[in-house]
Amino acid sequence: MMNQGKIGAFISERRKAKGWTQSQLAEKLGITDKAVSKWETGRSMPDLSLFMPLCTLLEITLNELFAGECISEQNLKEKADEVLMSVIASWLGQEKQISTAPSIVTKTVLDVQNVSKRYQTKSHAVLAVKDISFQIPHGSFVGIMGASGCGKTTLLNLIATIDKPTSGTIYIGGQNIVAIPENETADFRREHLGFVFQEYNLLETLTLYENIALALTIKALPKEHIAQTIQEISKTLGITTVLHKFPHEVSGGQRQRCACARALAVNPDLILADEPTGALDSHAARQLLDTFSMLCRDYHATILMVTHDVMAASYCDKILFMNDGELKASLNRECQSKQAFFAQILKKLEWIEGENHDVLETVTP
Repeated sequence: MMNQGKIGAFISERRKAKGWTQSQLAEKLGITDKAVSKWETGRSMPDLSLFMPLCTLLEITLNELFAGECISEQNLKEKADEVLMSVIASWLGQEKQISTAPSIVTKTVLDVQNVSKRYQTKSHAVLAVKDISFQIPHGSFVGIMGASGCGKTTLLNLIATIDKPTSGTIYIGGQNIVAIPENETADFRREHLGFVFQEYNLLETLTLYENIALALTIKALPKEHIAQTIQEISKTLGITTVLHKFPHEVSGGQRQRCACARALAVNPDLILADEPTGALDSHAARQLLDTFSMLCRDYHATILMVTHDVMAASYCDKILFMNDGELKASLNRECQSKQAFFAQILKKLEWIEGENHDVLETVTP
């Protein structure tokens, strides 16, 4: 299994071989000294977007980073396969049963057509999203992947009616949201969208029950209906026993499941999740992702999740890959297990990076 302590010691060793301090390596990567210190002491792993730059700076392959040691050329292929499976097992755990493809669906919930977003500064224009088109069918779990700054959060904001595209159209449930007047967008979000954020966005002065109820109260639903809805959803998500508690009194995973309950309670056309596992440990993250999969399977929820985490992405039915504001590629999970889909995602990320880091053979997109 992947050993964070060994990996951290290897990063430290290669950094020192370059004659760099932790501060110098941090500066080259555009991060804090504290982050490098946490890697080298085995307390955390580098963010996905930093894997490639880190390997380039330290002149190592990605396999060598994961293995925590230099790999001789004659042992490269055998060791590469061993390292890859170790990484997958560490991040996903052992999956006992291969997932089946979701039922065939025909209704399109989200239809993005030739969407671009340009921001104008005093000196120049920035094209953050470039002519993107895709569709999401009802009951599916779709992820958007890409490194920080690739435009995925901008795209999510456009879909959420928080911002408007410079060109193109976006349809949610058959309605062109680009044409919605500014003073009506809040009503549209309340009626048609659910949100799950990285930092939960729960009101600390309300109990979990009251946080979920607030979304339903705003819709002026009867009190009896609100109580019944909350009890049913909370039972499904395993938070019934903590509904009376305040957010600071429960775990991060329970807070995030409360956020899921709040999003699902209003019966939205689309649930938007922005890096929802970012503040969770690996166990809580897997529980949340299992919850998302269950919501799509059993409640026919439609979820669009922005993430840079390969582990989170491997739970999706489909992944859209963004780079420099463009939609570069896509992958359908179909009948693959999470482990197999994880490996395919790594392949596609390697192709997008445009470099062969000896993790897997290069694939044609």
